[in-house]
Parts: sequence; C-alpha cells; structure tokens
Amino acid sequence: MIDLIWQAEFQQAAFRCVLEAFSRPGTINTLPECQHNAALAVLATLVDGESSLADPQQLLDNSHWLRLQIKPTAPERAAFIFCQGTRPVDFEPNLGTLASPEHGATLVLTLDALKGGDTAYQLTGPGIETAVLFAPQGLDISWFKQRADWNSAFPLGVDMLLATDEAVLALPRSTQIKEIN
Repeated sequence: MIDLIWQAEFQQAAFRCVLEAFSRPGTINTLPECQHNAALAVLATLVDGESSLADPQQLLDNSHWLRLQIKPTAPERAAFIFCQGTRPVDFEPNLGTLASPEHGATLVLTLDALKGGDTAYQLTGPGIETAVLFAPQGLDISWFKQRADWNSAFPLGVDMLLATDEAVLALPRSTQIKEIN
C-alpha cells in the first residue's frame, strides 16, 4: 500500500492546512488523516525537484530522498531545512537578500507536542488578532533565540513550521515571540 502522504489528494489538503497555519500564526492546525510525522508530510507537500532541502541532522532516510526527488544541499543554500527541535541549532540558514527576501529558508522542526510544555511564549504580529500563547514540548531554547537574530534585519530572515505527529503551527518571520515564563 502506498503511503498516504505521497498521494496528490492528501498533499492538496496538507497544503491548505499549511497555508491556513501561515495565515493564522500560532494556531495549531491538524493535518487531515495524518497519523504519522506531520513534518515529513509537510516536506512531501512543499518540496519538489526545483526546490532545495537541507537535513543537517540526517533525519531523512534514502527512501524519503527518493520519494522527494531531490538531493540534499547545505543549510546556508537551502530553501527548506528539516530539523529536530529538541536539538540545539548548529547551522546558519539562508536569510534571503534585500532584493529577494522571499529566498529566506523555511525551517521545518519536529517536536513532541505543540502545547503542554514548561515554557510559554506569547505571539503577536500580522495574522494574530489578539496575542496568542503557546507552550511547545521538546523545543530547545536556542531555536527562538537564534530565530530572533536571524530575523533581526526584517524582511530578511526565516519562517518556521513546528510539527508533531499530526499537527503544524507556523511562525512567519513577521511574528514576534516573547517568552512568558
């Protein structure tokens, strides 16, 4: 049986879910019928042979690379970077340029859960009507500290998608994050 995430119908629904996540930062969006790694489903949906993907922590196996029909690239040149959020940041992503800020990387981070963590964060910015609070589980604190540095020269920077087994939460570079605890 062919895995659901590689099917066009699933990818269309997943794309709408990711689009909704970026439209409403901080909102947890469940991927329809996703009963495994939502991060891999996001990659299967967004990455194609024309894009670039870095996997600095070597989370993807050969079968994933074959299905994605893409070759790995270095994080500083990649459009997408796939990482485990429990590990500290150990690379520098593409931040785009003033002429092309849209070339800044999208980081897809896997997490244990998008709520119930020990540290709470307040999100504000475009797409957020009133401040949103969330407390991810399994996120190394270095990610948000490094994100602040990467996004300090807005519109340059990175966008983030935090993913669990079944859900995603988007943090566009325009979203402001403040630690509450």
